[in-house]
Amino acid sequence: MGWFSRLLGGQDRAAAADSKKPGAAPAAPAPGSTAGAESSAASMPAAALGPPLLFWLLGADDAQAPPAPQAVERQAISVADQLLAQASLPRELLPRAANVVPQLLALLRQQDLPVPVLAERIGRDPVLAAEVLRQAGGAFFAHLGPVADLPQAIQRLGTEGLQMAIARVVLRPMFQAAPDSLSARTATRLWEHADGLSQHAAQAARQAGLPAFDGYLVGLLHDTGWTVLFHALQRAGIVGLEPVSVAGADALAERAHRLFGLAAAPWEITPGFAAFAADAQKRTLALSSHPLAAVLRAAEGPCMTELQGGG
Repeated sequence: MGWFSRLLGGQDRAAAADSKKPGAAPAAPAPGSTAGAESSAASMPAAALGPPLLFWLLGADDAQAPPAPQAVERQAISVADQLLAQASLPRELLPRAANVVPQLLALLRQQDLPVPVLAERIGRDPVLAAEVLRQAGGAFFAHLGPVADLPQAIQRLGTEGLQMAIARVVLRPMFQAAPDSLSARTATRLWEHADGLSQHAAQAARQAGLPAFDGYLVGLLHDTGWTVLFHALQRAGIVGLEPVSVAGADALAERAHRLFGLAAAPWEITPGFAAFAADAQKRTLALSSHPLAAVLRAAEGPCMTELQGGG
C-alpha cells in the first residue's frame, strides 16, 4: 500500500468525516472496488440542463441564437474533426500537460512517507500548502475547530481530501492561456466550471459507489477538451465563434468531449480515469454507458446552477 492508503486510516477516516456532514452520501468503497458501482452509476438520472456550456463560456445569449450552425461553427467543427482523425494530439495544443501530469503522478505515487515528512514536502510549495490548509479549515471541517499546522491539516483531510487538494493545485496551470486569444476569452470561466464540476462530480461518484477521486478527476479535467479545441481554432485562424447556434454548440461539445479523451489517453492517473478517457474517444458523453459518464451528466446541472447564481 502507498502512503495515501495508510495515512491515519486513509479511506476509513475520509469516510468517517463524510458521514458527519448533514445529508452526506454513503462512503464510497475503497479505490478499485466496483461492486455495484456500474449499475448504480448507470441508473443515475442526468440533471436537467439549460443552454449548452459554450453559451456560458462565451457570454452569449441563447435567446438570440441562430436556428442552424453558422459558417464559422461549421469551420470549427471541421477543425475538430481533423484533429480527431489523428492518432494523437500535437503537444502544443495542451503544452502544460507534459509537465503537470507527471508532477501529479509523482506526488500521488510516493510511498512510506510519515505525516511529518509529508508535511515538510508539501510545505516547500506555498501554493499547495495554502490549499491543504484552506480545505482542512473549510466549512466541512468547521466542527473540528481551527487548523493549527500542516500535519493536522493532512490528518484532517484524509486520503481523498489530500489527493483532491494536490490535484487542484498541480493541474490548474492547464487552464491558463496566452493573452489576446480565443482561449484567453474563456480560460477564467473554463477553470470556474472545471473547479465546480469537480466538486459535484466527486459527490455524484460517492453516491454511485465509485471512488470520489475518480469523479473529482474527470470533473476537473474534462474541460481540457475545450482548451484543446480553442487552441486548435486559434491555430486555424478562428478568433471567435459568434453567433453561436444551439446545434453548433452541441456539436462542438461532443467533439470537445472526444478531444478530452484523446488528450487524456496517456494520463493514467487512476485506472478509473484512464478507462473513462478511453471511452470518451469512442462515444459522446450523452450516449456513453460508462459509470463516470453518468457521474458527469449528473454533476453538470447542479454545477451550472451554482455558477449562474442559482445555488
